[in-house]
Amino acid sequence: MKKSEVKKMQALSIRRDDAVSDENWFAMMQDIFQGYETALALEQAVFQDAEEEAEEVCKRG
Repeated sequence: MKKSEVKKMQALSIRRDDAVSDENWFAMMQDIFQGYETALALEQAVFQDAEEEAEEVCKRG
């Protein structure tokens, strides 16, 4: 499972009851969302690099 998918599932599984206050809930969601965005950006960069590498191989081939 991709790291971004794990972060997404984590955000979906948190209930407001798990947080002591609205501020804590908001902070938890913000941290998870930032982690999700970072993981997604890294996965997209790796995919793009692999795609560019494949194009180079095809041009040489």
